[in-house]
Amino acid sequence: MHIMVFEELACSHLHDNDMLARLFPSSLGKEASKCFYSLEEQSITSYSQLKREFVSQYQHHMKRRPTIVDLAKMRQQENQSFETFVVAWKKVSKFIKLNEKELK
Repeated sequence: MHIMVFEELACSHLHDNDMLARLFPSSLGKEASKCFYSLEEQSITSYSQLKREFVSQYQHHMKRRPTIVDLAKMRQQENQSFETFVVAWKKVSKFIKLNEKELK
């Protein structure tokens, strides 16, 4: 999910794997940033490898669909424009399937 939202936001750079690899760390939260910056220097050589490493590390988070609670917890990042935040929010909202229990 995170990678899909990141690529949506970085759509103007999708043709430039080096730029995507440089931008990706800025999209990470606190825990994921710690993990990223603990990698051995020069151990990631491409955006594709970075994606594989990220998915491997966090795939346990990928097994469930986002919920309405996840959507409610989304916050605009300090360096993120409102328009970009809305695009990301809408992207996540498409994956939410509401059921009657969640609405009560």
